[in-house]
Amino acid sequence: MLTSALSTVLAQRPLGLIFDIDGTLSPIAPTPKEARLYPGIAELLQQARQYANIAIVTGRAINSGAAMVNVEGITYFGTHGLEYSDGLPTSDNVHIAAEALEYVAPGNDLLDLAEEKLASLSGIIIERKCVGGTIHYRLCSDAEQTRTTILTLLEEPAQRVHMQLKEGKYVIEIRPPVAIDKGWALRWFQQRYALAGVIFAGDDRTDLDAIREIIHCQRAGIHAHAIVVEHHDTLPELRESADMIVKEVEGMVKLLQQILELLQYKYQ
Repeated sequence: MLTSALSTVLAQRPLGLIFDIDGTLSPIAPTPKEARLYPGIAELLQQARQYANIAIVTGRAINSGAAMVNVEGITYFGTHGLEYSDGLPTSDNVHIAAEALEYVAPGNDLLDLAEEKLASLSGIIIERKCVGGTIHYRLCSDAEQTRTTILTLLEEPAQRVHMQLKEGKYVIEIRPPVAIDKGWALRWFQQRYALAGVIFAGDDRTDLDAIREIIHCQRAGIHAHAIVVEHHDTLPELRESADMIVKEVEGMVKLLQQILELLQYKYQ
C-alpha cells in the first residue's frame, strides 16, 4: 500500500527512482554470478523510465550490474559510484572517478595478496573491480572466523597503502580513500536532473550512505523517501533510518508495481 508520504514524492517532477540491486531487486544468491533479477523487474523498470529518471547504484562492477539489469535508457553506477554510464555501458561511455585512478595498483596488490594467502580457504570468492574489489565469504563453513582471518591479513597492508576495508553482508570490500559512495552517487544524480522528488531503495550496510543523502535531501526541502528491503539480517540502523520497510525482494517488487500503477494513472 502506498503511503501518503510516498505518494507525495511520486507527484513531484522531475522524479528520480534509484535502486540497489543485490537484496533489493535481486534475491541474495550463494555467489555473485548466480544472482538474477527478480522476474518482471526489468519490464517494470523499462516502463517506469517513461515517467521518471531511473538509476541503478550497485557495489558490483558496472559491467556486472548492468548485465543483470539490462535496461537501456537508465543511468548505471558501479563500484559504489566510482563508475557510471548513461545507458548500458560500452567501452567509450563508462566514466571512472579520476581521483580513484592512483589506487588501481594498490588495490590490485591487496587482491593479489588475498588470492595468495586465502587460497586454502574453501568458499572464498574474490571479485576484482575497476579500483579495488570484494572478497566474498558467504560460502565458508565458519563465516565469522573467515571474516577475522581476512581482516587480520589485510588491515595493516591496506593502511600502509591508504586503502579502506568496508564490510557488507558476508563481504569485505577493498576501496580507495575517496569521498565517493552511494550517497555521493545519489546526490550527483539528483543535482544533474534537478530532481524535485527522489526515492531510493536498498538493503545493506553500504546503502546507508544513500539513505543519509535522502535525509539530507529532505532537510534541504526536496521531497525524498528511503525504502529499506528487510531481510532476516537487516541492520537495525537501516530499519531506523527508513521511511518505509518492505519484506524481502518480493515486497519491493509489489511496491514497484504499485508505484508504476500510480505513475501511469497520473499521466493518463
